[in-house]
Amino acid sequence: MIVKMPYGNELLELELRESELEAKLEVKPLPEGDEEAIITNALRKPIGSAPLSALVKSGEKAVIVVGDITRAWVRHDRFLPALIAELNAGGLEDKQINIVSATGDHRSQTEIEHRILVGDEVYERIKVTDHSSTDQENLVYLGITTRSTPVWINRLVAEADRVIITGGIVYHFLAGWGGGVKALIPGVSGRKTIMANHGLAFLPEEGSGLNPQVCAGSSEGNPLREDMHEAAMLINPVFMVNTVINEDKGTIAQVFAGHYIDAYHAGCRFVDHYFKVPVAAEAEVIIASCGGYPKDINFYQGYKTIYNASRIIKKGGTLLLMGEFREGVGNDHFLDMFTAYTNNPARESALRHDYSIGGQMAYHSAIIAEENDLLVLSDIPEETVKAMGMIPLNSLNQGLEWIRNKYGRLPPCCLMPHGGTTFPILT
Repeated sequence: MIVKMPYGNELLELELRESELEAKLEVKPLPEGDEEAIITNALRKPIGSAPLSALVKSGEKAVIVVGDITRAWVRHDRFLPALIAELNAGGLEDKQINIVSATGDHRSQTEIEHRILVGDEVYERIKVTDHSSTDQENLVYLGITTRSTPVWINRLVAEADRVIITGGIVYHFLAGWGGGVKALIPGVSGRKTIMANHGLAFLPEEGSGLNPQVCAGSSEGNPLREDMHEAAMLINPVFMVNTVINEDKGTIAQVFAGHYIDAYHAGCRFVDHYFKVPVAAEAEVIIASCGGYPKDINFYQGYKTIYNASRIIKKGGTLLLMGEFREGVGNDHFLDMFTAYTNNPARESALRHDYSIGGQMAYHSAIIAEENDLLVLSDIPEETVKAMGMIPLNSLNQGLEWIRNKYGRLPPCCLMPHGGTTFPILT
């Protein structure tokens, strides 16, 4: 049999015998419908809120927070025209509206990337600005959370009369789910805020490792997520629009609009229903694609697939990761965590004293690579992959041959064509 696996903008063919396929993990088929109708219905009948047009008034300044290019899959370009029309209907002119791209701790973007994110029509009408987590002059201090996170927020966002957050709801290894208030923390936060909040991923005692409650699919009892919500209350966004995307078609399956807590929780329940995939037993061999571009834009984004696959891999097993990673590793902190330290206790200690998101993702990847064989098919130079304690591949066939040599055969494989969003649950 031939299975097609996304890789960048391509589909690579993986040939297996039926006896060599343990399972192909995919999300449940998502509902399909007319995108425009889905968007319109969500905005006209918001969850836990009046329509946005009734929440703003003439003379006010509004900011719409969108993702960055790594979140292009959210399809902001499809719903932004209708969202802006709601603001116009409420009395705001285009010049009273700003769009801030929530880059978090990521790089700045090009004009072309801004146009991809918001669409040419919106780009020509509304000013689009990248957030910078290190530009202290353009950050405003709003207070401190009960977990001692100082809340520094983008000045345009902090000084707006009305803030609208947008995003896409998927599972997230730290925050439980993506979307919601992640548009604010870490999206438009200062670096001190981002690092303090994400530092809650560790257990309090030195050497005790990561907090198991800080994980995908967890909100109640997840201190990092709860801290995000507390910080977001200092901004109190007036409205939220989050999408859930049909991975196979790149189309909007559902839109959740309204109150930033009520609508978000409804979206998380929807994601749970469609994206959780039951698995009967741990897998010895997993072949996982990040899901193609832009989900495999860099290795940093590819970590989501490593994380999801690691939930069901048998210790000592093999994970073959597929990601083009056209922009390389994508985060200096991520690569430095591998190259600057020789073991995982040293990495944990370093992170506790100078936390970075990329560093933690690297630390967890290093733990997984230490316990299992992690093969990487990518465009990243071989020496870089080796520096991360992983095994570089030039082709899928080379990977299959490596696995055959390890086991003396090709054990039944578990396939994850969209590993960045497929959430396996051991049953």
